Amino acid sequence: MRRTVFLLLLGALIAFGVWRYQHLRSGSRGGMSFTPADKPGIDAKNLPVLSGLDAEYTRLVEAVVPSVVSITSRTQRPTSRTLDPFEFFFGQRQQATQYSLGSGVIVSKEGHILTNNHVVANNTGIAVRLTDGRQVAARFIGTDTRTDIAILQIQAGKVKPLPLGDSEQVHVGEVVFAIGNPYGLQETVTHGIVSARRRRILSDSSVDFIQTDAPVNEGNSGGPLVNARSEVIGINTEIVSKTGGSVGISLAVASNTARETLEAVLKAGRAEHGYIGVSVEALTPELAAQLGVRDLRGAVVFSVIPGSPAEAAGLQPGDIIRQLNGKPVTALSDVLARVAEMPVGAKLGIVFERAGKVMTVSATIAQAPQSPLNVATPR
Repeated sequence: MRRTVFLLLLGALIAFGVWRYQHLRSGSRGGMSFTPADKPGIDAKNLPVLSGLDAEYTRLVEAVVPSVVSITSRTQRPTSRTLDPFEFFFGQRQQATQYSLGSGVIVSKEGHILTNNHVVANNTGIAVRLTDGRQVAARFIGTDTRTDIAILQIQAGKVKPLPLGDSEQVHVGEVVFAIGNPYGLQETVTHGIVSARRRRILSDSSVDFIQTDAPVNEGNSGGPLVNARSEVIGINTEIVSKTGGSVGISLAVASNTARETLEAVLKAGRAEHGYIGVSVEALTPELAAQLGVRDLRGAVVFSVIPGSPAEAAGLQPGDIIRQLNGKPVTALSDVLARVAEMPVGAKLGIVFERAGKVMTVSATIAQAPQSPLNVATPR
């Protein structure tokens, strides 16, 4: 009997203690004071420059974003399974459907879209999503693997094209915006500055790139690089990175190159790129000492492609190109730019130095073979 009474009293005390604890806890929460701030820490009127810049950024983005589209490309690839019953019995490997994401920009009232070739290459179907939510099928118009530019077209009313700016007027340091669909996050805007112009691969048929520190990632490919006047000055194409993620070195195909490709594909179905078939490198003091020359102006032939116009003209590795069509070559970029700009079939006069002797030859500009870019991590 005593044990029962003791247990009842103990249970009552425990229950009272729990109730009292909860009561005090809830009461302490209910009694806390909370007074929110009634105004910002600083009046925006006292920051007219920052406030104006913020408003201008917003107006620019609102004007540009409706012209940017998200692209989903569908491809069929053979399955990678080693023991495929379908292949064993029918001699044919099954196909797996793969999807790739990218971006694009509308550049005509007829619905033409610029994007990257690697976004839509070998596609079996392309879907385009506009910023207003519409999703439409896209027609593949053409592509150019050397510039990594592809042209699509959609049939959709009320599209808003963006103008292609003059990339020759781009200045290092000017503010730019990259807009696209990174990792499927549509209508993403990042900004930075132009870090460098005329970035080129070490090839005489290289593409003119604009370098920027605006962050871009997988899915940004094909989206526009826009200046403060809402002009497209580049098509975001590559990043330079050891990790595969953005580290602040992004490359965009210059708008003038993209425009030339667009016009050539629409007119003739393909773009032409002149080349003579040499790889060149800068004439550094160390290389000049090895070659026994003092004049650092010019570019050194590193390799000559067999069967190319350069081989037919007699160029050899180690030759120092001094002039092209009568104009002096002062740097590596002179060779890259002048050869790439010449039309197919034109004659190129080359003055070069070999073993202390100055020689002159002529090479006929040929159509460069179609080959994809291979300069950095494609995104």
